[in-house]
Amino acid sequence: MRRHIQLSDLAIPVAVISLLALTLSCKAQWSSDPANPMVLCAATGTPENLVAFGDGNGGYYAFWRDRRTDGTNYDMYGQRLDEAGYPLWTAGGKLIHHEDSCTVGNFAISRLADGNLMLATIAGPSLFADTMKAMLLDADAAPLWPNAVNITKEGSPILGIGELAMIPKSGGAIIGWYDTYFGGSNGVNVTRIENDGTQPWGMDGYAIPYAAYGPFELHDDYGQGVIVQWRTGNGSGAALMAMRVDSSGTNVWPANVQTSAGNDGLNYAFHTVQDGLGAQITAWRSMLGHLVMARLDTSGALTFNPSPLVVCDYASSQDKPKLVRNGGALYAAWVDNRPPASNADLYVQKFNANGAPLWAADGVPALQLNTYIPTTGIVASDSGAVIVTMDGNVDGYSAMRVRGNGTLAWNAPAQFCLPGFNPFYERQIQLADGEGGVVSFWSNSIGELYGARIYRNGQLVSSVGVAENSRNHALTVFPNPASDRITISADEEILSIRVLDMQGRTLLQQAETLIRNVQLDVSSLAPGTYMAVAHTQSGRLTGRFEKR
Repeated sequence: MRRHIQLSDLAIPVAVISLLALTLSCKAQWSSDPANPMVLCAATGTPENLVAFGDGNGGYYAFWRDRRTDGTNYDMYGQRLDEAGYPLWTAGGKLIHHEDSCTVGNFAISRLADGNLMLATIAGPSLFADTMKAMLLDADAAPLWPNAVNITKEGSPILGIGELAMIPKSGGAIIGWYDTYFGGSNGVNVTRIENDGTQPWGMDGYAIPYAAYGPFELHDDYGQGVIVQWRTGNGSGAALMAMRVDSSGTNVWPANVQTSAGNDGLNYAFHTVQDGLGAQITAWRSMLGHLVMARLDTSGALTFNPSPLVVCDYASSQDKPKLVRNGGALYAAWVDNRPPASNADLYVQKFNANGAPLWAADGVPALQLNTYIPTTGIVASDSGAVIVTMDGNVDGYSAMRVRGNGTLAWNAPAQFCLPGFNPFYERQIQLADGEGGVVSFWSNSIGELYGARIYRNGQLVSSVGVAENSRNHALTVFPNPASDRITISADEEILSIRVLDMQGRTLLQQAETLIRNVQLDVSSLAPGTYMAVAHTQSGRLTGRFEKR
């Protein structure tokens, strides 16, 4: 039974309410203006190598390299944002890793299942003197080990180390990198690092035989090992190869498997996702300029029939495929120059588990923008939908939600930003926001870092209010400050409520309240500032309060 409570039902004087109520309306850190996106970090320190992912509590982490300290050496910085876009760390970024007289040449970082962060860095005082290290950080990026752990370092016959990658595993993480040898050849290496800093595969890790040259990726093998996939060269026509490495750091398959078998080779771009059943699916641009895909399972078998399958072979040029899984289906997005494209439009197709297309032949046009050299993005939305993104040189960096039946959900593309703030080619990251929308972080041509969020209805968070469709919606929290109990009030029924600390961690929650005024016992909270987050039929509302 739904129970409706009015403010007049509460034994709190109106004067006290008016003095103590804290109302946060539509304004949040995410910008409501595509001409003024949220600045994550200014360009003064020439930030680069942006990495971003969810924090597991509705918020986001972003990390990058920055040489603001002395203008020469790169350090590693980061920022944590709550789900409303409020920064939780130092404005402009918190210093995460610094080594005296050294530059951080590369880093990889992952959030582990327990909420901690595993970080690997490559840093050194000069060329040919870099060392790769690993360190465990807590959710606020504070070190948990007394000292970083050395993994490998440069020195004969190793000319250089780089191209870091990492995936979290139960009890630790697996790290991958390239060794560049004197003479110019390369080799792919992997190692496992445990949460206590031990390295069961030994110093320098495991070098996969004949794994060399092009870009590589790490993928979960749904066990305690990893599937490593690499391109065999930097030119067109290269093959795509893979090897599974087990929990002891040795090859599982008798020989490297050619993922691209049955095809004329890669025309540069490729992208891989895992299918949730112990296999991975990779799409790439073939030498003919069309898109194909293959499914590789953990036994090393290519299971699509035939392999590879066609994604799109329309009589045009397709490029930059991106894949995402949602609701048991596979979605592919790509840029395509078929008429009437002004350089390239973005198309999307849906496939079943066997790789059969489910929408119109050759895909559905989702974003038709004026473009120069666009980059594709795609994330899962709710109700079996996806959101695709592309950077337009007239319309700006834009997004469109495509329903599970292939129809467009919004009347027009939504803009993260205007063209003057566009991502610099592929320097962009798209993340599902967990509520049917999309969050993006990107770097522009001069190195400034930005972030923006588009809700599932195609609106920026503040353009129509926090609740997505009404500027009058607001969340009231009183008394404020509070000592033991608070009342959280909205002008519509609250479906669920959470209380988060300023690190984005959920401390209290209550589901299916179905009333407009919710009382919560906050006596167990330590003194400090907290965020109340309510979900309604219209969207999300937030309010801050002080616990004394």
